[in-house]
Amino acid sequence: MSDTPSVQSNVPMPKVRPRHLPLYPWLTMKPGDSFTVQGRTAAAAARGSFDRYKRMGKIPANWKCIQHTDEGSDEIRLWLSGE
Repeated sequence: MSDTPSVQSNVPMPKVRPRHLPLYPWLTMKPGDSFTVQGRTAAAAARGSFDRYKRMGKIPANWKCIQHTDEGSDEIRLWLSGE
């Protein structure tokens, strides 16, 4: 068995998102706006992003992230709640 990886040709490269573009639209949202993600892992990442923006002071401290999943669906909706 060889430790050298095999070379493959003509495998398409995935599209890469520039690091300076935000993945989640928190900074452009107003209270009541929402977006969807697929799966619990993506929802956890979106909530983590929301929490980081709050700690940085880019989102008011009293605003919240609300999440809801419809029964039997993998799609999770996240709202911006500004009370």
